[in-house]
Amino acid sequence: MVSRYCSLILLILSITCEGYGQENEEYVAVVADEPVVDIIANRFKPRPKFLEFNVETFANFVVRPSSDIVGDESATVSQNLIRELKLKFPIVLKKNTNVVGGLGYRHEQFKFSDQTDPDYPLFTRFDDKSLNRLSFQLYLKRDLKNEKFLFMYFNSSLNSDRRGFDNLGNQLKLSVTSIYGKKKGPHKQIGFGASFGYDFGEPAAFPVFLLNNDFATNWGYELILPKSAKLRFSPNISNHFFATFELQGASYHLQDSVLANFSALEFRRSSVRLSLTYEREIYDWLWFGMATGYRIPINIFISEPRNRRDDAIIMVDARSAAYFDFSIFLVPPAKLYSKAKGSG
Repeated sequence: MVSRYCSLILLILSITCEGYGQENEEYVAVVADEPVVDIIANRFKPRPKFLEFNVETFANFVVRPSSDIVGDESATVSQNLIRELKLKFPIVLKKNTNVVGGLGYRHEQFKFSDQTDPDYPLFTRFDDKSLNRLSFQLYLKRDLKNEKFLFMYFNSSLNSDRRGFDNLGNQLKLSVTSIYGKKKGPHKQIGFGASFGYDFGEPAAFPVFLLNNDFATNWGYELILPKSAKLRFSPNISNHFFATFELQGASYHLQDSVLANFSALEFRRSSVRLSLTYEREIYDWLWFGMATGYRIPINIFISEPRNRRDDAIIMVDARSAAYFDFSIFLVPPAKLYSKAKGSG
């Protein structure tokens, strides 16, 4: 009983954070009077991560804030360091309905150099100080009739420059994505839906298109446009390569004073990331990953909580920057994961 429950847990964790997970059933294509010509396209797919720690750092880049209130200055960001911890766990385990929860903590720190004015509010406020995010996620997968499915993702997070639960209404940021789709075969899904969140730095709703396809034994892609696109190459079960495009955005409540006469402000930003990632097995359930990429800023500004970019108090022009990411993570043991897929 315990073994079966553990197997179900590991199977449910195959729902990915990016979207509706690919099916993991064994499948063999056979042509009449011919031997087996293909084994499952996803046989080399990565096992799902349930605990992950990663560190990310950026090359130096120049920022040029401008404001009608405090003027224009410039500086070099000599350190932009991000540390993040993520955990996933099952909540509901049923035949056609699976709900997975997630917890996360993200800490980001900046350091400036070569400031034209060291007393400029943006530099004094962010230099050697942190932005913090404490988040909770829900992933819902519901199988419907006629190979249809419903996928929903919900995220709530407390985003602030100060740890704690003060001003919860301003710290709380919500995002949701809902997709209705259909399985077009054992390795392909297509779907349409809508998303609301801070991908563009400020709250916005927009349509999304999903297409997942493991088109060959070693190759596959996952698209949730315009949010992300990922191409995967897996030469074997122990090595995986990814080329990724991702739209990222966030909004942080600034509790510490930035400008006089403003009691509450929001730091908002969005960027496009292009990256190459390599993941490697260390020992069965223990893996590591390395990524290098390029971040292209779209919007960075500080405004009052309910104001948008056009009403920004400080606009920030930031140069694009290269970055490097290292992660270490846990996945289900191979034998137990295979048993879970077989019992599913």
